[in-house]
Amino acid sequence: MRSICLTNNKGGVGKTTTAVSLAHGLVILLRHNQMPHRVLLIDTDSQAHATMLTTGRRDWDRSESLGEVLLSKPAQAGAVLQRLIVPSLWDEDLHVLPGSPTLDGVNMRLAEDHGFAVRLRHALRAVADQYDWVVIDTMPSFSRLTTMAMVAATDIVIPVEMRFLETVGLQAIVEKISEVQQTWETALRLTGILPVKYDQRITLERENLDLYGRHAFYGPRLFRTPIPANVAVSYAHDACESIFLYDDRSSAARAYMAFVKELLERIYKPTGAS
Repeated sequence: MRSICLTNNKGGVGKTTTAVSLAHGLVILLRHNQMPHRVLLIDTDSQAHATMLTTGRRDWDRSESLGEVLLSKPAQAGAVLQRLIVPSLWDEDLHVLPGSPTLDGVNMRLAEDHGFAVRLRHALRAVADQYDWVVIDTMPSFSRLTTMAMVAATDIVIPVEMRFLETVGLQAIVEKISEVQQTWETALRLTGILPVKYDQRITLERENLDLYGRHAFYGPRLFRTPIPANVAVSYAHDACESIFLYDDRSSAARAYMAFVKELLERIYKPTGAS
């Protein structure tokens, strides 16, 4: 079971949109290629937007959501996780472990547990034979929940806008990943950096994309197809639909599917990036 964590400590960069699009895109593409394609989406963000988009609900309480898993006794967490997984509205092979606003309180309570970071990773062992892929959405901060999500992941994808302040913060995210790798001795891999909300009409964005493409560290990790700013994403969100269901011919849907294809290429044929 491969697990992919989407993270960025800045809000509003399209992280959740990328997480849900990746989750559904994996189902669609892998099914089309007759490959194992059952996907579990885990929402570790207290805003619970990924949960709302894929289930149509946001009002999950702690007893129905991820928080219950994290505050359970370690020996029981796997069984609790299995019980709380729900089907998505989008596809029978896409399931969801809901997030909820109560996760802010859970994040604070995790401070009392020195081994908090491995809680989700250990609980996921209970469903390792039921899902082929796990996609984890995170809150826009370096919280304990974000650390926990990274420790549970095999791969990291960083969505980032090609604007000055956003790209300045990229180094901090890379340093956080390195810290998690060393502290928790994980095989976590920075699989790629995804340009999102890209507007090629803006000179600065074109220049930043070119700059990062030529960078010794970031260049090999930059995905080839930026995700364009596209109004179809907002309409899909309003309808609580996947971009692939709402308009699979939109520029965003085509770009997200190209991203999923390239991600699979990188995972199945690693280039040495880490």
